[in-house]
Amino acid sequence: MTDSRRANVDVGVVTWNTADLTVSALRRLLDTDQGCELRVLVHDNASSDGTPDAVRTQVPEADVEVCPDNLGFAAGVNRLLARSHADWFLALNSDAWPAPGAIGAMVAAAERHPRAAAIAPRLERPDGTLEHSTHPFPSVGIALASGVGVRGAWAERHALYGAWAHDRERAVDWAVGAALLMRRSAIEEIGGLDESFFMYVEDLEWGHRAWQRGWEIWFTPEALVVHVGNASGQRRYGASRTATWLANTYLFYRRHHGRLSTAAYRAANAFGALVATAKALGRRDRGRARFWLRQVPLHLVPSRPPAGGKRG
Repeated sequence: MTDSRRANVDVGVVTWNTADLTVSALRRLLDTDQGCELRVLVHDNASSDGTPDAVRTQVPEADVEVCPDNLGFAAGVNRLLARSHADWFLALNSDAWPAPGAIGAMVAAAERHPRAAAIAPRLERPDGTLEHSTHPFPSVGIALASGVGVRGAWAERHALYGAWAHDRERAVDWAVGAALLMRRSAIEEIGGLDESFFMYVEDLEWGHRAWQRGWEIWFTPEALVVHVGNASGQRRYGASRTATWLANTYLFYRRHHGRLSTAAYRAANAFGALVATAKALGRRDRGRARFWLRQVPLHLVPSRPPAGGKRG
């Protein structure tokens, strides 16, 4: 019998060629008590590996719809939002699963913060390491501070990588969309995800749009979600995944800051990549040094995101 005090949450999952991982993640979700009533909605982006059939067979609780074309992640989430009617919508990656009680903890956090458009949980990799999943909005100052490794209270307040431990409940600028509990009333005001981003940066853009409309994004460590990371992205983009993410980031930045500020932002990020290269060489970590050095031209040479989605 349904407990009328338990919130109703629609969980929306976009899938693309991740059959085994999706089935495992959804079973981990549904076989635990999340402290709320769940309805699982799946949008498959034209998988070729049998993902829809695998989910229908092994996760019969899920409502699966198959699209004949790969619309991209943002468009897939928007199709799920259109199918959802609950007061709460959890956008959940196909390679992520909440720990027991996590979704209920996210709902409780949202109820504590009525201007929260979305609640982000603590993300961890399967081995228990933290995924840095909340970030400041991009700026030249943030890029320079990150590049030189600023630490201390200012860096913690701005959620810089390595300075913020994801250990207290707080408002953040934006959060990675691997697991994001979205408030229905906020979605109705803010709108869905920006489909001009086929994949990557749609979470940053939505968080920024929420901020522009006076909403907030909150993080709570009381909810834990395990996230494998980049399951579909690696399959689609492979070694070009970083280049795709950067191209989308610069597209977003230029929309809001213009050509000159974007050039300065590129230069600041290139400087940071060079600093990281030098630090890696100082540690005699040539593999990491090569990783950062390869990023320098990605920052300096403008490029468009690869084909596969609409352009804005």
